[in-house]
Amino acid sequence: LQEWELVVLGKLKWNLAAVTPHDFIEHILRKVPLPKDKLLLIRKHAQTFIALCATDFNFAMYPPSMIATGSVGAAICGLQLDDGDSLTDLLAKITNTDVDCLKACQEQIEAVLVNSLQQVRQQQQQSNPSKTVDELDQASTPTDVRDINL
Repeated sequence: LQEWELVVLGKLKWNLAAVTPHDFIEHILRKVPLPKDKLLLIRKHAQTFIALCATDFNFAMYPPSMIATGSVGAAICGLQLDDGDSLTDLLAKITNTDVDCLKACQEQIEAVLVNSLQQVRQQQQQSNPSKTVDELDQASTPTDVRDINL
């Protein structure tokens, strides 16, 4: 059955291999000079940003490479491991993208994170308004989202 499926797909010239932003993360991280001990954390944050982008229609028009590059940039900036605009310039050079487009994408990614965190807080406050702010910080938000500092 699988062989026949492949024959049909081949005759229809359907390409089922989809490129996603996750495919670009490793390539980008290899070319960015970062401390080796921070790579795992940066990768984790970038993957979280990519997941957030998948939930927002505004990112439908961005190519996967731009989303991956913006996510890596947002992760590095959020962890305060960058040294200014040189990171954005380097990321734009690595992926051969326009610096302004990359900055806009990264800003949108950071805005989606802020909106997502605000929505979680509002939902938690509505469900139990007697909790203090410290108790809300210990809520069910995934660790990889809560660890991002803007």
